[in-house]
Amino acid sequence: MKIKNLYEDPMDRSAFTPYTIDCANCLGLCCVALYFSKAEGFPDNKKPGVPCRHLQSDYKCNIHSQLFGHGLKGCMAYDCFGAGQHVTRLLSKRPNWSSIPKEEANIIFNSYLTIMQIHQTLWYLTSASALRLKNGEKEQLHHLCEKGRKLADQPLELLQTLDIEPFRKSSNNLLKQICTRIGNELNPHGKPDSVKNYMGKNLKRKNLIGKDFTSALLIAADLEGASLFGANFLGADMRDANIKNTDLSQCLFLSQIQINAAKGNERTLLPPYLSRPSSWNCASK
Repeated sequence: MKIKNLYEDPMDRSAFTPYTIDCANCLGLCCVALYFSKAEGFPDNKKPGVPCRHLQSDYKCNIHSQLFGHGLKGCMAYDCFGAGQHVTRLLSKRPNWSSIPKEEANIIFNSYLTIMQIHQTLWYLTSASALRLKNGEKEQLHHLCEKGRKLADQPLELLQTLDIEPFRKSSNNLLKQICTRIGNELNPHGKPDSVKNYMGKNLKRKNLIGKDFTSALLIAADLEGASLFGANFLGADMRDANIKNTDLSQCLFLSQIQINAAKGNERTLLPPYLSRPSSWNCASK
């Protein structure tokens, strides 16, 4: 394998800023707009549109520093891809989530969900843009990123009912093409692998170079010390996957929410556009 670095050097990390969660500039949208399931690591079972009981009047969580101790894995793993601060900037006033009229609230919440999907797609497109690409791929990515930004740059009244499926479909098709090309370059004689269920599998120290984990179930899988250069994790479920002592720095299409949900440590190497979860520090104590 002659390829040493899949990413451009230096990488423009600022390109990821709009799609990176910023709770300090959000009005607690995720704590109100989303449904909660206690079984999935949230405080209670709650319906969309109902404020979490831990959300304070200043839009902050009163147990945010204690999430690990309470075992709230859902809260720790969640990432809105910057949708929270984006929608907050569009609001003309600070709402009272307990008394806001339902119609007004639905416009905000539906817009939040739309932006979250657009930003998630833009995150993956930006990740692809950071790779060493062919000229045609770069042009297509630039076009789709521009399209996504224009979709997001609209008032709430339009965002709430916006049809974003054509944008997402075009983006997913291009991302799959890029994944396939890179996978073929890393494993020119490899055979396609249709296996998608790796739940609880022992993949420790396995050679998984160029492995395609697109939409795979990696729940509680053991990836410790595995060779993952060029492995593609687009849409993979990595809840409780063991990535301790593992180099993920050259993996494709990892998102913060996947990393937040996995189990890593100080020796886990990440792509430079991702942050090391604070929960990993808590778990090592």
